[in-house]
Amino acid sequence: MKGREFSIYLILVPVLIAISVISGVILDVNISFIIIMSVIMCFIYLTGIFAMRYIYKKIVKVREYMDRDTLSNDNLTDYIEEKYLEGELGKLAMSASNLKKSLSEEEKKQLKEKEFLRDIISDISHQIKTPVASLTVFNDILLNEIDEKYKPMIEQSGLQIERIKWLVLSMLQLARIEASSIEFKIEEAYFHDIINSCIDILTVKADEKNIKFKVSDDNETIRVDVEWFKEALINIIKNSIEYSPDNSSVDISIKKTPLETRIYITDYGIGIPESERINIFKRFYTVHSNQVNPNSVGIGLALSKSIIEGIGGRIWVESRYKDECKGDEQSYTKMIISIN
Repeated sequence: MKGREFSIYLILVPVLIAISVISGVILDVNISFIIIMSVIMCFIYLTGIFAMRYIYKKIVKVREYMDRDTLSNDNLTDYIEEKYLEGELGKLAMSASNLKKSLSEEEKKQLKEKEFLRDIISDISHQIKTPVASLTVFNDILLNEIDEKYKPMIEQSGLQIERIKWLVLSMLQLARIEASSIEFKIEEAYFHDIINSCIDILTVKADEKNIKFKVSDDNETIRVDVEWFKEALINIIKNSIEYSPDNSSVDISIKKTPLETRIYITDYGIGIPESERINIFKRFYTVHSNQVNPNSVGIGLALSKSIIEGIGGRIWVESRYKDECKGDEQSYTKMIISIN
């Protein structure tokens, strides 16, 4: 037994002796009896300490074993001496060991399933590139050669081809992240540089609706995988643009504290009903898609969430739906990203 617990037990020894002496004086017994009683009490107490120390060591050994990598193949008997596996605590330790083995097997099974999914999606992505590229070329030729009355149909065909390309690429990225086959390279970078790079990519899309970006001037640094984090931010900001009304703004700010850095991305669209907020990061889930973007795939926010969690962060949403507004309250949707 180590540390604070052992110190407390040792301090109690003189306390017991003092209690024996005081009791002897109060009861007016001779000094020999007081000494004998003190020795007996200390002996019983120290015996108890050593018994507790033995039990404590058992518990520590089991805890250390359970703290080891879940995927490790070692057995409890390989890690803990046989003497620590006796009695009820030994049975408890064996039950803990069996639980750990079950969890390890389940973790391995899930990892294999994720790797299988990643490989399947990768194969599909590889195989689909050629036909999709051919379809794109054929579509462009038809757009230039076909009669004017059929051009809207061909333009819609082109949009669906782009949708397929985006879906396959996003699903492949998502599968790779969930299968833990991507090694994120965390580095320090200026948030202002990252966000400006994202805005440059989305400016044309924002200009279509005359949407302005309002970015805070704080030149803070964050520790992220820069390229992957850009991917996450682009998806989130793109989503904010799609749900923003014309002639509005998307506000982006950052707040740094000793514990975390928070990034806020706010749009002033119709908001999200409270009942739907829990679902927005699910794959293929879209809110008001028919009203905003009928071609929305519904994978962008799910991908962003996986990326942010992959670099050790969190993301959640705050929103006020238009039907929940009171008086002059403004509907909004605010994505909040927390980075340690």
